[in-house]
Amino acid sequence: MTDPAAVGRASRPVGGPVAVLVAAAVWGTTGTATHFAPGVPAVVFGAVTFGLGGLVLAATTGRSTVRAVTGPGSRRWVLLGAVSLVVYAVAFYAALADAGVALGTTVAIGSSPLFAGLVEWVADGRRVAGRWVVATLVSVVGMVVVTLARSEAPGSGSLPLGLGSALLAGLTYATYSWAVARGMHAASGARPASSLPGTGAGTPPGAAGRGVVGAVFGLAAVPLVVLALVAGHDALSVGANWPVFVYLALVPTVLGHSLYAVGLRRVSASVATLLSLFEPVVAAVLAVLVVGEHLGGTGWAGVGLVVAGLAVLALPRRGGVPTSR
Repeated sequence: MTDPAAVGRASRPVGGPVAVLVAAAVWGTTGTATHFAPGVPAVVFGAVTFGLGGLVLAATTGRSTVRAVTGPGSRRWVLLGAVSLVVYAVAFYAALADAGVALGTTVAIGSSPLFAGLVEWVADGRRVAGRWVVATLVSVVGMVVVTLARSEAPGSGSLPLGLGSALLAGLTYATYSWAVARGMHAASGARPASSLPGTGAGTPPGAAGRGVVGAVFGLAAVPLVVLALVAGHDALSVGANWPVFVYLALVPTVLGHSLYAVGLRRVSASVATLLSLFEPVVAAVLAVLVVGEHLGGTGWAGVGLVVAGLAVLALPRRGGVPTSR
């Protein structure tokens, strides 16, 4: 006979992975959206959308943002998350400019789950589960295949500098995810999530989680808005670009990162960054359907590998015993 309590414990965390996958799908629309604002430098897209979106996130979370900044438990995590986010925004778009969109995206996004697992191991003493390792390897290979199958022009700068920027982006994205997760749990007093969904982690109140995210983005928005004004003066003066800027700020940034925060309440940073590998899959499919790029059989095989890797992570574990420590 099935234990109702056990069923409830197993089913509650499902919303976390789903929220991260939806966030990744939303982020996957970014490249297609930028197609409708040609000529805007990549770094300007990053500065404007993260800056504007950060201000909106900070404004909508209100008092909980102030509490997250001033609270002794969450303050240091908010600061670490904000610094990581600023560095990520600059490093990621620098990687795209120097190494090219395909290679820069592959290295930055593909390295982030590996860095997340390393950060959790070094900082928390948490060993990642064997299933996470298998899912990561399969998904990263698939993401590399699907990204490189897209016909993208190479970067115009130094390749070593571009690869270094991409690795820095992967590290800071993983650090941002870890810091936000720690900050949310510190603000609410809940125990941080373990490395696999369903391993029994406390879920902090929604207000605390939204406040930490709002605080991180609000602090990061200040230097990013300044960067946008300095580097993007010409692009900001073109009215036709603003629908794209507003979409990127409100949908991939505000909505996407709010959903990502929901996921981080229930799964660890290593799992969340792995699930975010779904982003380039969505981007590739939209590039084929909307922009008119050609993916080919190899690219679709890469899509299948990513989906297979994420499916490995989603399969229920036997006995429900935590394996992350």
